[in-house]
Amino acid sequence: MSDNIQTNTTGRLTPCLQTKIDKMSYLVEVHFSATSTQSVEDKLKRVILHDLEHGKQGKSRESDEK
Repeated sequence: MSDNIQTNTTGRLTPCLQTKIDKMSYLVEVHFSATSTQSVEDKLKRVILHDLEHGKQGKSRESDEK
């Protein structure tokens, strides 16, 4: 995997992740809402707490197995 910054279709520079799985290449662009009221730290805490409350520690998600 490699971290990149790429120009998107609007001409803005956006962070992205490019990786190859088998014969398929994937490019994932990162998008941040300009109107977001939560910090990254708040969002990560919310995700971690949700996973802990729902017993997902160390378990893969169904969508990861497909």
